[in-house]
Amino acid sequence: MNTEKAIYDLPITRYDDVLKTLIEISSSNSEFQDGFHLLSKELELTHISQYFSTPIIEKIVVKNTFGSRYRTALYGSCIPNVLFTAVISKNYGLIIFEKGKEIYKEDLIC
Repeated sequence: MNTEKAIYDLPITRYDDVLKTLIEISSSNSEFQDGFHLLSKELELTHISQYFSTPIIEKIVVKNTFGSRYRTALYGSCIPNVLFTAVISKNYGLIIFEKGKEIYKEDLIC
């Protein structure tokens, strides 16, 4: 395993480079895999491994027992100026949220 710390020059603007970087930093072997990676509305990668605390939105009914990463993405999609949030887990796959609702779900085969 490479023990050198990777350095990223942000923002990453080229679509292919954004995809490559997201795949690289989202690997379970990456020191950057935890936290949220932020994209602009132009799909530029602007921040990596960010943590934020969202308010709990009581009107949203959560019908599963997924953990804090899922709920942070769910509630985070309600923050002003946030277009979408997503969460990926080997336990429940890929889920994309918009304004407090799951709008896309795909099971992942690993």
